[in-house]
Amino acid sequence: MGKEIRRRLRVAAEEHQYAVVERSALVGADELQGFVVGTDREWTLLAVADTMALDGFAALRTRDISAVRRRSAARDLMGRWLRRHGPWPPPGPVGGAFPLGAARTVVEAAAQRYGLVSLFGEDMDPDVVTIGVPRSYGKRKLGLLEVDSRARWEREVTKVPYEEITRVDFGDRYNSVLAGLAGPCPS
Repeated sequence: MGKEIRRRLRVAAEEHQYAVVERSALVGADELQGFVVGTDREWTLLAVADTMALDGFAALRTRDISAVRRRSAARDLMGRWLRRHGPWPPPGPVGGAFPLGAARTVVEAAAQRYGLVSLFGEDMDPDVVTIGVPRSYGKRKLGLLEVDSRARWEREVTKVPYEEITRVDFGDRYNSVLAGLAGPCPS
């Protein structure tokens, strides 16, 4: 990923531009749309836009981003809608400034603020997501207590290597529904 991509991400964040983010090196990875609310050399944070509404956040490894297409204010239907009906500018995560350092830092901050996190390892398998609550943070791996697609807590902790995490989703409707149905994370 070059300087031009990082510049486009910074401008999109500074000017609250709607952006389409591609990660072509991750074969099969989703193209994401929304507003860049933070970026640094390691991670980029996107307020995800879905069907004319904001739907949580996606933290993406910055090095995986291959293209950023920004829309002008005149062509940006989502931005026009939010300017009229709010919130504008698109807010970042609750709790103030969001750290975008190492993968561990991103996961910890997301879990502390929102509970459930969705972890993707798209360079291994773009169709697999692991959703749960971190129970431990090691030097190279985190221990995640998973919740399945039927909102039931697993019994065993899954070890997830930080180096395999390409994307962290949090604060979205799907995770909120799972958390509400699953109930509190077992001790």
